[in-house]
Amino acid sequence: MPFDSLVANPGRLRILVSLAQEPTQEFVQLRQATKLTDGNLSTHAKRLHSAGMLAIEKTFRAGKPVTTLSLTRTGREALESHANDLLAALGMPKREAMMIDTPVSVPAQEEDWVD
Repeated sequence: MPFDSLVANPGRLRILVSLAQEPTQEFVQLRQATKLTDGNLSTHAKRLHSAGMLAIEKTFRAGKPVTTLSLTRTGREALESHANDLLAALGMPKREAMMIDTPVSVPAQEEDWVD
């Protein structure tokens, strides 16, 4: 099963995952979250932007340029598709993937409670 090389690239995947957790981030914040260099983050962001996966907004704050990146619907769908492809490669149907995040309620015994 071929993976989308645009999403599967480690640097771009870090960007998409970080923005999936917090959909809008300033460049500096995203750089810290992804641990990418300025050049790598900029190059990967431009590539994702060209594919419609990111929105990039450039503004000025107190006379200094501020770049804000946002995950688009296309980007989120591409990331979800990639995650589903990975789960399918592991033999897990898509339906099971949604159940992973579902909390399971387990009755607590009295000695488990801490006040």
